[in-house]
Order: sequence, then structure tokens, then C-alpha cells
Amino acid sequence: MSADVLVVGGGVIGLAVANALLRAGLAVTSVFPPPSDEIPLASRAAGAMLGAFGESAISDGDAADSAFEFRLRAQRCYPEWLAEICDRAGHCVHQARGTFVIANNTDPRDRPSVRMMKRYAERAGEPAEYVEPEDIPGLTPSSHHAPGLCLHLPNEHSVDSDQLLAALAASAATFDGWTHLSDSVTAARTDGEGWIVETLAGQAIAVQHVVLSAGSRSFDVLAPGLREAAGLPELYFGKGVSCVVSGGPAITSTIRTPNRAFACGIHIVPRAGGLLYLGATNQLGSDYERERGMQPGELHNLFDQILHQISTELRETRIESLTFGYRPIAAHGRPVIGATDLPGLSVATGTYRDGVLMAPLVGAIVAAGVIGDQGPANPFPANLTAASVDGASLVDIGIRDIIALSHEPGGELPYDRAEQLRKYVTTLFHLAIDENGSHQALRDQIRDQLERVPMNETMHTVFRKIIMEADERGRSGAD
Repeated sequence: MSADVLVVGGGVIGLAVANALLRAGLAVTSVFPPPSDEIPLASRAAGAMLGAFGESAISDGDAADSAFEFRLRAQRCYPEWLAEICDRAGHCVHQARGTFVIANNTDPRDRPSVRMMKRYAERAGEPAEYVEPEDIPGLTPSSHHAPGLCLHLPNEHSVDSDQLLAALAASAATFDGWTHLSDSVTAARTDGEGWIVETLAGQAIAVQHVVLSAGSRSFDVLAPGLREAAGLPELYFGKGVSCVVSGGPAITSTIRTPNRAFACGIHIVPRAGGLLYLGATNQLGSDYERERGMQPGELHNLFDQILHQISTELRETRIESLTFGYRPIAAHGRPVIGATDLPGLSVATGTYRDGVLMAPLVGAIVAAGVIGDQGPANPFPANLTAASVDGASLVDIGIRDIIALSHEPGGELPYDRAEQLRKYVTTLFHLAIDENGSHQALRDQIRDQLERVPMNETMHTVFRKIIMEADERGRSGAD
């Protein structure tokens, strides 16, 4: 088998890379198996929202973050890129025009996030306008979840991910230099002058350059020690569960909430043929067998939020498919793109929830690196090291999202109990991991209280003492 480059992976990113390499005049062999339940493809489970602004959250610091800039660059080059793919493929990819972002009282960060999206859009010269809930076609939430702030982003579209995959494959097939090997790569190793790639069917393929783009399992094929030698981080996954329904209301634009509690919020995305995509959950993990398939709790959470917060009319639709996939996320939380520290090895993965959106830029960056051109600026080189982490902020944000997650589906605490619970659990977490002794006085007070009054009623006093400590630290600005 003769090829300049072998691309491992047949998702949107893998096929975008293959197309970019083919356009550069290289012979490309893509290796990926046909779709199956045993090997779920993240691209097929994706809502495929092209949301540079919609993916921003108030606590993420995206204004100065290269991830936001990368999303915006990708969004702006999408129309031309998609038009070229469709032209070569000979068929169109369904697009839903525009996005409505809704904020209700479910999460206190909804409104600040929506206001931030509008600021970002204005700063970037992109249209964004507040609209009334009744002016959003298809938005029929329950009265308890009526949105109080809604933003229309007319340039934030979505695509039908199944049609996009088909178009990318059809586009690649128009190049004389493309070969698709319907197989699975089991191992990749360097032989000093190039690479040897072994497949499940028993083939051993010699090639000069390999691109690993098989999602969260991209690095699993590397021989022992090669991931570290290549300067690559560990990969994990964010498992997402989604659903496609028919017979729903006339929704022609994406309707979504801001990102929430470890996930990308809830959203309805129009698909071809009048279908509606409902998504999505997110569960970080590394054990594929443990997270395989779909759990009733995941579906309960998904349907409860979608029906109550976006459209009660969906309760009478017909479920056409239920899908799950493993979104790839690197240990440092950033995409992993381009050449590695090993000659002849490039990667394209770690795009997490933004793979479909980032595909045009990722493909161009990888192709430019392989042929030796400068190409688009790459803020996420493959050997990017993890930035230093503010442990206190990490705990605070993580506990906040855990508390928010514990309310789902449909849970609600009275008064300010949710905020009290957040302060309580956050302080307990700091008590457990704090090594500098700043919480030692509080530890001593709690121990003394329990020893002096060994009654279960004492726990209420301890609870209040911890909350008061958290409030005092908040006022003083202590960690």
C-alpha cells in the first residue's frame, strides 16, 4: 500500500484532516471501521453547533482565552470550507441558521453568561440582539422555567453531523490519492525511518507520516513509551448522551441554554427532514466499559430539562434514535493539534465539545505541518504543557458545579440553601486538602465542639460554624 500519510480516524476531525492533506496534493490512506454500537463515534452523537460565542461561560475566562479566539476563527472560515466540501461531494449538508440562547432561573450563571456572550459579539463585530421569549419559534417551556433573558446570535449556525460525515467522505473520495481502509488500527510504532501501523485484520503498513485522529482513543495505538516520547498528554473522554426525535414543533434555529455544571447546557438542534436533535449530557471518564451505553438517569435528566425548559410539546414526539459518544479531552483541557516531538507523527484530537466547529482549522494546521508550510496560527501545539492551576479556584468552580448537578433533574432547595451548601462543601473540601494550615483553627473548633457536646444536634452547630467561616473568608478575600 502506497501513501504519503496515514490518518487514523474517520470522525469529522479525521476526515477534515484527510481532505486538507489531499488538497495539498498528498496521497492519504484513512483507516477507520464502519459505524457500530461497539465503537461509538463522538461525531455521530454531536449536536454540531458552530458556537463560538454560545460555548462561552461566565466563569471560564474566555475573553482572554485562546480557545475562544480559535472557535471564532473556525466559525468565520466555516462557510467557505463547508461550501468546498459540499461542492466536491456533490450534495449539501443541512444547516440550521442562527442560535437562540435562553437564560432562566435554573442556574444563577445563566444571565451573566448571556450578557457576556453579547459583549463578546459586539467586541468582535458580530450581530447579537436580545429578544423576547415569545418571539423564539418553538420555545414553549413550562411556566416554572420561563426564560428571563434571551439572546439571538444569527451567525451561530449548526450542521447535521451525519450529513457532514457523509460529505467529508464523499469529498475525499473525489481525490485520486485517497484510500479508505475499513479496519481498525491496533498499534503504531516507529522503525527509525518511518512508521509501521498494524491493523486488526493483520495488515502491517509502512508509511512516512502518521496522523492520530481517533478521538479519545487516539493515543492508545502508540507502542509503550511513545506517548511520553512524543510529548503528548493523557487523553480522557466526556461521555455524551443525545436523542433524535420526529414529529416535533417547527423549530428552525438552535435553542440552547448557556453551559452548565460540567456540560454544554441543554439544546435543541434542527436536523434534516424535520428531525430534532436533543442534547446533551457530559460525564468525564477514562473507563470505557464502565460508561458504555446509556443509563436511565442520563436519559431522565436529558428529557426532564429539555421538556420543561425548552419545549413541553416534545413529550409527544417519536424517538428515532438514542446515541452516545466519547468526546476527547486532554489532561490539560486544551486541544492537541499538529506535529509531535517524534518525527513523522502528528495528532488532531482533544477538541472536546467543539470538534465539529474546529474541524476546518484543525485540518489546515495539520496539513500545513506535514508539508512544511507555515499554515494558520496554532495556539494548541501537540506538546503544549499544562498551565499552572489555581487550586483554590479549581475547587470553588468544581464544587459549584457539583451542587448544581445535584439539583438535576428538577431539584430545588428553598431560601439560600443551595448557596449555603456550596459554601459548606467547598470549605470541607479545603479542610481535607489544605496543607498550609490556614484552616487549622477551624479544624480545632470542630473537634472541640464534637468532643464537648457529642450529640447529633451538634452537627447543625458545626454546619453553621463552617458557613460563617466561609462567609468571613469571602469578605476578607482569603483563599
